[in-house]
Amino acid sequence: MRFQSRTLPSFVAIAAVAAVASFRPAVAVAQTDQQRNWCEGKDGASPDQRISGCTAVIQNGRESPKQLAITLKRRGTVYFYKSDYDRAIQDYTQAIKLDPQYSEAFDNRCWTYATVNKLQDALKDCNESLRLRPNFASTMDTLGFVYLKLGQFDRAIATYSAALVIEPKSVYSLYGRGMAKLKTGDNAGGRADIAASKAIKDVAEEMAGYGVK
Repeated sequence: MRFQSRTLPSFVAIAAVAAVASFRPAVAVAQTDQQRNWCEGKDGASPDQRISGCTAVIQNGRESPKQLAITLKRRGTVYFYKSDYDRAIQDYTQAIKLDPQYSEAFDNRCWTYATVNKLQDALKDCNESLRLRPNFASTMDTLGFVYLKLGQFDRAIATYSAALVIEPKSVYSLYGRGMAKLKTGDNAGGRADIAASKAIKDVAEEMAGYGVK
């Protein structure tokens, strides 16, 4: 709330103004810290609090372009998990405009495009992410997901396998490779991968929501 002057004896008015001047910056900093913590998923922030926190940080105007890109990517990720895919894509796109070298933003937008079946756009983003950051296991997993949705099962298996060399316990890569193997008729191999995935975390329902069944 903006301080409004009132008709007071001069010495009281001066004291009041001085008190507000010393108080307001501390309040502003505290609010910004809280919002930043929410944006980063701290303090038990709910998805809506995370979005509001990131929005406040974005509107703050104090971030460098690189940091602003990170904040946009964070907000986009929350939108994604709320199934607000259009807003997620918008935030990832803005992040990429601010930092064209941001491989993680390309990776996240690739997954989102694949989720909404914009598979050629997804391929472009995954390839750009890997150009910027070769052997990035997260993007290799995402690319495997794209190939799986394209019905290119041998490519999916090869890509997931490459990701698993880097991150052997990647639950999504194990599950995705298992599903791809089942599609090629490798029932034993597919079941083994899915079982290994479920031993870590059961993501079948989540992946079904992304169109992998």
